[in-house]
Amino acid sequence: VWPPLVCHTGLARAVRKRTDCVRKPGSKALQPAGEEGEVARMLGMVNKMLEMNKAALGAALLVGAFAGLWLLQMARKALVRYALTKAFKGKDKLSLLILKTLGGKRPGLLDYQADLPRLPLPPLKKTLEKWLASVKPLITLDQYEDARVAVEEFEGSEEAKYLTRVLRDRHKTLPNWLTDWWLEFAYLRQRAPLPTGSNFYSTDQHENMFGDVCTLDPIRRASDLIVGHLDFKQWLDEGSKPCQLVGGVVPVCMEGFPLVHGTTRVPGEGIDKLRTHVVPADGDAHVLLMVGSTLFKLPVQIKGKRVTSDSLEAAIRVAVKCAKEAKSTKFGSGAYAQPNVSLLTTRERSQWAKNRTLLICGSSKNCMSMDAVEEALFTVVIHDAATGCPKDNLELIKEAMHGDGTRMWYDKCFNLIVFSDSRVAWHYEHTFADAPVPGCAVEHALVASNPRVSHLRVLPEPKGQRFDKMVHAEMLQWDTDCVREFDGWVADARSEFGKLTGDIACGEVDFFDFGINHIKTFKVSPDGFCQAALQVASLRYFGRHVLTYESASLRAFRRGRTETIRSATAEMTAFAKAFAAGEQSKPGGKERVQGLLRSASDVHSRISKQASAGEGFDRHMLSLKLAALTTGVPAPRIFETDAWKLEFELATSQSPILQEHMKAAPTVMTHGGGFAPTSDPGVGVSYHPQRERIYFHVSVRSKDPAKDHERFCQYLREAFAGMRALFA
Repeated sequence: VWPPLVCHTGLARAVRKRTDCVRKPGSKALQPAGEEGEVARMLGMVNKMLEMNKAALGAALLVGAFAGLWLLQMARKALVRYALTKAFKGKDKLSLLILKTLGGKRPGLLDYQADLPRLPLPPLKKTLEKWLASVKPLITLDQYEDARVAVEEFEGSEEAKYLTRVLRDRHKTLPNWLTDWWLEFAYLRQRAPLPTGSNFYSTDQHENMFGDVCTLDPIRRASDLIVGHLDFKQWLDEGSKPCQLVGGVVPVCMEGFPLVHGTTRVPGEGIDKLRTHVVPADGDAHVLLMVGSTLFKLPVQIKGKRVTSDSLEAAIRVAVKCAKEAKSTKFGSGAYAQPNVSLLTTRERSQWAKNRTLLICGSSKNCMSMDAVEEALFTVVIHDAATGCPKDNLELIKEAMHGDGTRMWYDKCFNLIVFSDSRVAWHYEHTFADAPVPGCAVEHALVASNPRVSHLRVLPEPKGQRFDKMVHAEMLQWDTDCVREFDGWVADARSEFGKLTGDIACGEVDFFDFGINHIKTFKVSPDGFCQAALQVASLRYFGRHVLTYESASLRAFRRGRTETIRSATAEMTAFAKAFAAGEQSKPGGKERVQGLLRSASDVHSRISKQASAGEGFDRHMLSLKLAALTTGVPAPRIFETDAWKLEFELATSQSPILQEHMKAAPTVMTHGGGFAPTSDPGVGVSYHPQRERIYFHVSVRSKDPAKDHERFCQYLREAFAGMRALFA
């Protein structure tokens, strides 16, 4: 385009200068023209050419502008992608600056998903070194020597090279080399019953548990919370829920959020599967309403229109009345007159799978009811008992953790439990996501449904048409006559559930006058302080140091879930041993024990950051074993040592109770939650540090659970009191 344009422009200038002059024959001088026809024709041609080039110039400028914008966008994406590979470590200031300036203020839910870095595959040598260091404080010298020799034999072997190649191939070809195996082997292939296996719970807002409830009518509160959850789902569906940013800068994996509603873990005889029901924008949706053993299909969306809170409330009232007034049957009376199919979800997974298959194959009615259950967005349980709050919250915690097996569908993404005194709790299935993901949904629902704090909601009430007519909750029908063994299944399930929960006790230890701000004045990390207190309590409880699990998030990576922090390090056990022995009471002992605690805290902070940065070792070790299992190679001898066979007798997790409503007081958020121990015997602790307070949810599995639970809790209280006095 450009050379002809320059040429034509020069020609035009020359012609304009010569329009009034011509050269006479035989003369070199230019003379005034007598006839201008030829020149005029030339000018016309030039003008046409100029007009054509103006259009070409405009087109070229437009194309150039789009090309420039495209290049700028590509450059921005490249810079952001580069920054994401560095920023999760928190040390690269340039990467953090790039994300802050180019990342956008409110990125969409999945805007960063494709650009998140892949989970790195740690070097084998470092993994083996870290594993040996983690078990050394917990085993005998002979056991350690056996583990060390097994590591030496494996590290340079052909077997190690082959298994490493298998993992490297997964790293090259999969978005995340770990996650598929983690879901399959940590969850879907596990056969243990869900209630006390992998499921977990959370409780009501603090002010509702320890004060007056925000809404006195339980059915009204149920409908308001349903609407709060539907609001959150609509934000997800429309993409208006922003991606979460750590520190307001670094994005995390959000792929679990679309699974929060409508997901069911469907049992299988060898392996379970996840089923997520996706509701079309103009489709119908419902929740599963449970009143005793009576199940209802409660519509919450009709042809794309959300049902209003008033309509939901009216429908729930009618359903509850219908259930309670039911005539007696062989199964029971009132709300328990229907067959208790939900009790079967408490069974060992393969056994429940067989029961389910026979039920749905035996009757089309059962098949339709099972579909209605599994396509429900979530379960709402109208409980017929009060909690005992504010005087005592133990009943609420017990019901939230496992209940009596008759009132929840344990395979559902979550059960919202509404007690007769209007207090609430949640029970979650764990496979589809880790606690912070459904916890975020609950946070939004709690704020949106509480008239005291609804003005604090960070996302406005979503727009859209509402279905304001009356709706009807349809009772689900079950044909149990088609399966002669049904009554026996239910009796067996009830007996099994009693044994399953009979050796577990749970409760809370709360510190309302001590929190993160106080701990920081000790120059100790808050998480390190809590873990140190747990190590002291654990040492006194078990009489020895035990393998300790703490979860670390890997959501900085694409499809990231969790890594293990082995908290019982050499430094942490040295502190616990010295503190439990009363070394701080000896001359000069106080300063020495303070130093041991700070050293333990520093090491704990370092290994925690390594775990969250993909530099942990537990998942790598597990994957080496799975690589051997899935390729038919004999497992390395490492996995036969006593050091590897150690169980996590103390399982811990720190979960946030406040993720997005940063202006809200902690009292308007959930009072935390917990889970059952992962070993037998064992202890499970979920803790929630806040600025001025800390909640601990403690569960114990033992032969005398009530006594042992109180014993561990007392050790924890004494550890906190003594560690505070250490810095007084």
